[in-house]
Amino acid sequence: MVAIIKNNNAVAPVIGAVLLLILTVLLAGAVATTVVSTGSILSLSSSTPVAMIEVNDAVGGVPNAVQYKENFVILEHKGGDSLDLDSTFVVLSGEGSSYVGQVGNGGFKVYGQLTAKYFDLTPEGSCFTYISNNPCIDDGLWSAGEILVLNGDDSINGTDASTVHVSVDGYFDTSNNYGFKEGRIVTVKIFDSLTDRVICEDVGNVRPFE
Repeated sequence: MVAIIKNNNAVAPVIGAVLLLILTVLLAGAVATTVVSTGSILSLSSSTPVAMIEVNDAVGGVPNAVQYKENFVILEHKGGDSLDLDSTFVVLSGEGSSYVGQVGNGGFKVYGQLTAKYFDLTPEGSCFTYISNNPCIDDGLWSAGEILVLNGDDSINGTDASTVHVSVDGYFDTSNNYGFKEGRIVTVKIFDSLTDRVICEDVGNVRPFE
């Protein structure tokens, strides 16, 4: 009679390898679920546009007697992808001021660190001042060679719903108009709203209004 000897030492590594494979698959599924739910990693079908945007000019006058309509930040598309204005938003930041309350109906100016967010760059979502300053946006695209002019009065009139949101040092109930202080730096960030990523960033020195 032939004795059959079981080698448990050979079976154990095989079981261990199978368990490790199962654990790897489960962890991969969990990570995939987390990625989908948080949006922290983009899908292969979604990509951030690549473009170079530069500050062509920046004009201000805060706290001097310069009106907000005389404040400008001019951005130039220097090359790369055309940016869909439906999915592109701009954030300006620097030292400046805005008005709290309704202009001409009580209120006061606040000075400090200012952030102006342009959530809608399309002609449909903006006021006449913005549209008249930007004839290039009629096609809904911001393409190479085109200039985008942002004005301190792009908030419509401070009373109607605005897609320009301005805050200054904790004041969020501003009239959404703005001006940057001359001689200071304004930082510009261009975002893609579909991927929630920065397309590009630039800075400019604010010169006085002439």
